[in-house]
Formats: sequence, C-alpha cells, structure tokens
Amino acid sequence: MTKPRSEKDAVRPARGFGPGPADDAPAPPLERPVVENAQDEASLREMGYAMVDLVVEYLKGLEGRRVYGPLSPTGLDEMFTEPLPEEGVPFAELVQDCRTRVFPNTMAIGSRRYFGMMNPAPLPVAIFAEALAAAMNQNVASWRHAPSGTAIEKRVIRWLCDLFGLPENSFGSFTAGGSIANITGLKLAINRALGRNLSQVDHLEPPGPDMARLTFYVSGQGHYSFDKAVDLLGIGRSQLRKLPQDELYRIDLGALEQAIGADLAAGLKPCCIIGIAGTTNTGSIDKLDKLAELARRYDCWFHVDAAYGGAVVLSQMYGTMLRGIDQADSITVDPHKWFYMPFAAGGILVRDGDFLRKSFLVHPEYYMEKALAEGQAVEDNGHGRRVLPDHRGFHRGDKVNFFQYGIQGSRRLSALKVWLAFRLVGRRQYAAWVEKDIELARIMAARMRRHPDYRILGPNTLGVCNFRWEPRDRAGRLRWDDETNDELNRELQARVEHEGDAWFSYTVLGGRVALRVNVENRSMEQSDIERLVQVIDRAAGRILAERDQRGR
Repeated sequence: MTKPRSEKDAVRPARGFGPGPADDAPAPPLERPVVENAQDEASLREMGYAMVDLVVEYLKGLEGRRVYGPLSPTGLDEMFTEPLPEEGVPFAELVQDCRTRVFPNTMAIGSRRYFGMMNPAPLPVAIFAEALAAAMNQNVASWRHAPSGTAIEKRVIRWLCDLFGLPENSFGSFTAGGSIANITGLKLAINRALGRNLSQVDHLEPPGPDMARLTFYVSGQGHYSFDKAVDLLGIGRSQLRKLPQDELYRIDLGALEQAIGADLAAGLKPCCIIGIAGTTNTGSIDKLDKLAELARRYDCWFHVDAAYGGAVVLSQMYGTMLRGIDQADSITVDPHKWFYMPFAAGGILVRDGDFLRKSFLVHPEYYMEKALAEGQAVEDNGHGRRVLPDHRGFHRGDKVNFFQYGIQGSRRLSALKVWLAFRLVGRRQYAAWVEKDIELARIMAARMRRHPDYRILGPNTLGVCNFRWEPRDRAGRLRWDDETNDELNRELQARVEHEGDAWFSYTVLGGRVALRVNVENRSMEQSDIERLVQVIDRAAGRILAERDQRGR
C-alpha cells in the first residue's frame, strides 16, 4: 500500500481526533506493545497501514497457496496453545502471527479454485466497510445509538423490498444470517395463525393446545435451520412436514396438497408453506407461484427462503426463475452469499412491516422514545412536537429502533457494507456477475457430461453443478456397485482437498453420494472451470490406478 510521503504527513491531526502530536514527532515503533488510543493518531495510522497491507497481502496470495490448510484440528490446537499473556506483545509480532499461523491454515474462500459452500469472494469495498463499522461501533438496535446507521439500514431494506416486488408497506431488518431470518419467518407465521403478537402479550393466555395443532410444510431439501426453528419456537419436530421432491429436487406439489388435506381432516391447522429459492444441495428453486396459490387457498403464511437464490432477482435474464416471490409474506435473503458480502449479513423482508414490528414490540424501562399509537408519527415544527397521522406505517414515520423488529438486541451495522457496495457497483454489474457464475456452472456440467465416467445430477439451475463419479470399463459397464461408487466419490473429494489444488464438497442426492461444485466468485473465468476438470480427472486417475494395483 502507498504510505504517506513523510512522517509529517503521517501524524498530521485529522478532524475528530482532537489534539495530535507535534508535526515533528516520530510515529511510535511497531516493535513495542501498542495500546489502542484514538487520540494517538500516529499509532492508529501506523497500525491501520500495517493491517491494510496484511489484507492486500492475503488477497494477492490466495492463488499461490493451498486452497485448504494442511494441518489437522489437533495440529492447529497445538499451534495456538499458549497462556493468556500477562503483558501485551509487540504489534509487529501479531502481524507476523497472522502471516505465518493464520493465513496458511485458512480455507482460501476468495480463491478462484474454491468451489465450496456458497461463500463468496467478498468485495473490497465491503471488506473495508467492516473496519469502518467497527471503528464507529454503532449499535443498530436503537435509533439514538446509530442515527445514520438506522437510516442506511432502512434504505437498503427498501431497495431489497423493491427488488423482490413487495408492496410499499413492506419492511424488514438485517439479521446475523439466514438461519435467524428463517426462524423469524416461522415466528411470524405462528403469530398470524394464533392471532397474537408481542405487543398484546400481557393480555393473552399461553397458546397451549393451539400451538400443537399448527403444521408447517417444506421440501426435504429445505435448510437445517427449519429443524432448529421448530425446536426453538416450542413446536414439535413432527409438526414440520418434510415433503418429497420431484426430479429437479423441487417440492412435490401433489404431495404438499395431499399432506395439507390430511392435516385438515385430522383437525390440525396448516400454518406455513415454505418455498426454497435456491437449495443448498442443488440450487433448485421451488415453483413459488404455485406455492403462493396454495398458501392463499389454505390461508397459510408463505415464507420463501431465498438466502442463496435471492440474488437472481438482480438479473433481468434469470429473474423470472423467482416468479411468485413477490407474493411471499416473508423472504429470507443473505447478502453474504451471492451479493459478495463478507460475513455476516443476512436479512428478512416482510410484506406487512407493521405486523413485523408488532410481533417483536417491547418497551424496556430505559427505552427513551415515547410509545406512539400505531399509524402515528411526530413532527417538530420549531414550536413543539405534535402527533401526526402516518398511514404509511410506523417504520416509515418516526425513529425506528430495530430491536423492535426482530429477535436480536445488539446489532452490528451490517447494512453499511451493502449500502456502499450497491452504490459503488450498481445493479447492472451485480447482474452480470450473477449471470456469469450461472454460466460457468453450466459449462462445468457440460464438461462432465462429455465424460462417460460422470453422471450429472440435479437441475444446474443456479451456480451449483452436481455430478457423480461412476467409473466404467472399456465395454461401458459400471465397474462397481452403488456402495463402492459412494466410497469412490468421497475418496475423490478427500484426495482433491488433501492435495490442495481445489476445493469442492460432496452431498447425498437420492440416497447416493454426489460431488457438488458451487461457482460464486466474480473473478472466476472459464479457464478456472477447465482447470478444475483437469484436477478432478487427474485425482480420479490416480485413485483408479491405485485400486487396480491393489487388485480391487
């Protein structure tokens, strides 16, 4: 990184730091322990330059290192075994530890050779936005503690609601990730089904047997967070109906309607239909428009988990894949997936923003804002404050306190990085990146189809390519049975992982092990796909040669 041209430049006081050291005072050396002090501008700048250089060094070195670190968990535990220091260590030592102990033992997620679990190569502006958010340390739970941060989150939520076609009175909030958003969506479904919300909690009896009658419906490809949700919300696991999928791993609509009918006949209350817009296993997208129709017909809340596939809404080319998502009652979206944000940045969007607030409305004793009647706002015209009607909903009127819009209390300013990235990049460039990732996954599938030893599984709808290695003899017959091929596929993944040339995962589809490649890197090109195919072919060849040598 370019340093200031002189020590004089490095120590000039900046607005907001207060009095600084004299212009001719040297910056403190990094070799001594540094105690962070915002008034010590020279130390802060020196530390900042060192950390920025470290970030750049890490990102530039991604392609020259193994994708997956070589040490075992035991080895890593031993590497980091040390007592809590009684005295601080020199900052330079910390920097070197990051370089020598941390970097070599990370998963190289930003690498063009990483094809893993929907973890993106983060945008640089978002990386540095994280440092800025930490410096300001705003708690976006309360408007008073994060005035501009609250306004930024409101604006980003509005952008997202508009992108997904939700109405003007929709709203939402950022969450720690898609799991919290999915739990929130199911909580909203319960509140609607029982006709209750937290603002009424003092006037309501416990739900009792009414809760036990509620049923929820999701594809067997749904995210594990729904299992956690029913447990955390006090619902029996048996109340979550995991339904079969069609040949493209989408929820079977016939099975869904049959399950709803059976539950109604048994005196149960269908509560929530969950649609998946981009499953983790295959990237499959349920028929959201059909699910929306069924939700209306049976008076169910319609929640869409678009944590992965939601970014497709940015693309005019592929946006129609999400047909029907605009009819959802709630939507999970994860900018830390295909919006290329660093962790963590999840979110939930809700069709009725006022219902979201009522569902989580609390007024602790130390809450400094006067509770307003719903639909009211306050105006200060210079001669006093007066209440005005606000038919747009509370979240569009007076101060918003996001702790009243979800599960979380303390909240990081996660919206800052999304706001900066959206403004720097723009929708068109985002769309182009998403479209390229989809195209590269399809090129991967095309390459594997050409080879008789590989069988494509799944729809390859988004940036996920699933395939299974099934070696054949010269006559074209399978050399081994399904169980042996399961073992071979796991061995192939482990071999590539161990050698460090690339990283992808495996999963289980239709009861059989399948390899899974996910493309989610705006810097990736077709040459990276071609290289991955070569890496897989070489590793597979070595495995077969070893087996033949052993006579297996």
